Amino acid sequence: MGTGEAVAEEDVDATIGASLALLGVVVRSLGSALERVTLPQYRALVVIAEHGPLRSGDLAEQLGVHQSTMTRTVDRLVAGGWAARQASPDSRREVLVGLTARGHDLVGEVMAQRRREVAQVLARTDERGRRAIRRGLAAFAAAAGEPEPGELRSLGL
Repeated sequence: MGTGEAVAEEDVDATIGASLALLGVVVRSLGSALERVTLPQYRALVVIAEHGPLRSGDLAEQLGVHQSTMTRTVDRLVAGGWAARQASPDSRREVLVGLTARGHDLVGEVMAQRRREVAQVLARTDERGRRAIRRGLAAFAAAAGEPEPGELRSLGL
């Protein structure tokens, strides 16, 4: 099937159903983290975990928020022990925001929970079913292409 060909409604419905199931996994994996930090705070932690310590302005840009909003978010993360401000090794005038061990642990907990959730779902089917899921999801991911930078980050993914 190529570009522009009709797609069966049942294929669309099945794909939407699978995407909702995966979204449920994501939501459940975030559950305990969102009892401790807000979603915007968690989003910031994910970006810092991915990129390492960042200037607050760069963090704001990555998340698509205003600098003043990011400053308040960072203040709350620092107060909660999730992040710390540190002097930049390149310029004493710049301050970077990095994760504390507690912040790293929180992001790691969410990712580990997400892996456990996916493993539990996959364990409910046999090897043949898992191969079909693997092939189908790989084909979907290839057809969808890579998300634009920041698309998923805005959700803390």
